[in-house]
Amino acid sequence: MTADVLKIVSLNTEQDRHFERIIPFLKEHKPDVVLLQEVLNTDISFFEENLNMKSLFSPSNYLVRKDRLPQIGLVTLSALPMTNYSAYYRGREDELPVIIEGDAEKMARSIVVTHVTKNNTPFCLVNVYFTWSSDGKPTEMQYHDQKALLKLLSPLPEFILCGDFNAPRGTPIFDGFAAQYKDNIPPHITTTIDKNLHRAGDLNIVVDGVFTTPAYHVTSIELFDGLSDHWGVVAEVVLQNA
Repeated sequence: MTADVLKIVSLNTEQDRHFERIIPFLKEHKPDVVLLQEVLNTDISFFEENLNMKSLFSPSNYLVRKDRLPQIGLVTLSALPMTNYSAYYRGREDELPVIIEGDAEKMARSIVVTHVTKNNTPFCLVNVYFTWSSDGKPTEMQYHDQKALLKLLSPLPEFILCGDFNAPRGTPIFDGFAAQYKDNIPPHITTTIDKNLHRAGDLNIVVDGVFTTPAYHVTSIELFDGLSDHWGVVAEVVLQNA
């Protein structure tokens, strides 16, 4: 009996700057679940309508823009039946800071945990936009938040952890996650930053990830540039022994 395959896409959208690239890409690849980071709450209905999916949004802060004050945060979308919730490892949803773009140290930090069932197979996915550091080197805040995040994840028996980890592979924070869960980004991949679309140019670092606990197996994974300031990750996952 062939195991049911769940197709997922994880992508940092960089707010509303790249819709003309992102929406056609998502429609072409037809994922079961989409995990997005850096999404404005004012754009949630746009994603839902264009993808014919339902979503859960978890905000990290209010963002000062020219003529409005939107919230920005995580969105997980799916057309499959789902249950989900958000939980914070830094800050609180009812006390979100108001920040200007680039002032990432003040942001609240959360995860979106989503349970979906494809045919009869259950999947648990976690969407994260982890704590930022200015130069890619670990900070005390990152160490503190990693400990708090791992504590949030510990009650979940099995899951797929996706998102922007804001820490380069090969440094203690990213490798701390890889010590707990399987890093599924292939070793030959040397960057997930789009050199043509990221404001800092060619950084040559892997900061986006798909991690899994032992019950889940990534059967294929591809990365795509030309979408946003980060590369998009497309993965197919099965529940082993399902």
